[in-house]
Amino acid sequence: MDGARPRPIDAIAVIVAAGLTAATGYQGLVLALLMAPALSLLWMRRVPLTVAWISAGTALALPVLLVFAAPAAVPPVGAPFWPPTAAFAAYGAMAFAGNRPSDRPGDRLTDRHPGAAQWLPVIVLALAVLALPHQMPLVLRTETVIALAVMYGMYTAARARIRRGQAERAERIERERLAGEMHDVVTYRVSRMVLQAGMLAMSAPDERVRTAAEELRATGCEALDELRHMVALLRRTSGEGFDLGLPLPDLRPLITESACAGVPVELAVTGTPAPVPGVVGRAAYLLVREALTNVRKHAPGADARVQVSYRPGAVRLSVRNTPGRPDAWVAVSDPGMGLLDLCRHVELAGGTMEIGQDADGGFRVDASFPTSRP
Repeated sequence: MDGARPRPIDAIAVIVAAGLTAATGYQGLVLALLMAPALSLLWMRRVPLTVAWISAGTALALPVLLVFAAPAAVPPVGAPFWPPTAAFAAYGAMAFAGNRPSDRPGDRLTDRHPGAAQWLPVIVLALAVLALPHQMPLVLRTETVIALAVMYGMYTAARARIRRGQAERAERIERERLAGEMHDVVTYRVSRMVLQAGMLAMSAPDERVRTAAEELRATGCEALDELRHMVALLRRTSGEGFDLGLPLPDLRPLITESACAGVPVELAVTGTPAPVPGVVGRAAYLLVREALTNVRKHAPGADARVQVSYRPGAVRLSVRNTPGRPDAWVAVSDPGMGLLDLCRHVELAGGTMEIGQDADGGFRVDASFPTSRP
């Protein structure tokens, strides 16, 4: 993955670590041993735990090697008995080990126990430094640097997770928006075809024409249902979201149901979404469902529009329909509830409802709900 590839700043870290290692005063085999963890920093992003364990293993092996080394390899007074890459390795373990999607068998420990996998080499490294009490001033400075590196690595990891989450959320919102727009546009057009096919099946004098029209209507309903399932898959909804993850229940099943029954419905959402209590969400869903049921019962052949408007402290729903046609086809629907019962449900949710006729002869149902708990 691209984020695991070495970067120019990693080469700078290798150069700095190699310079600090050369400045320790070690020579020969001991210097070569200390250079190994410095060079390994180039792969700190790809295999951070391996790099951390190299530094920790070097810190454990160095005192043993010095015991058997030639006198010329013994460092001058004040030279450290641990690799200068300790801080770099501690930073890499915290910043990159738990922040990478892993697909290699060697990284299973990171997947199962990320905390232990990240902290274990750092703890070993810190204990190796503490095992040298005769250099206590240098030990304290080193432990302080390691602690700062660990904290900065944790900060880097947290920041990377936040950025990745923001990018994933932006991608998900864009996908949901496109899926929602596709559903709204295609559903409205196909529902018009279903309506016309239903009218033709009802009024055509020829039996073959009626049969073909009925097949066309049934195929259109199947297409609407498949479209709804496809959009739900793209949006990965759980039944509680609405459009771009909005807090109202998903109204699109009601739109599809109405379209299959012969009433094309257009859905529009405006304003900035705000969370609503569950009682408000249920009342809003019930309002739209019953309003569309009434359109099918009393205005067959009409076009309907559902408008959801978010305002500061409130959400407003409006269901409007054009005048129907007496000869229009519409599927038989359940009786639903009366407007009086619907009004009571709205009031229990802390909302208000208005009903009435429009100037063009259509009908409207408007309701306003608070976004706070009633």
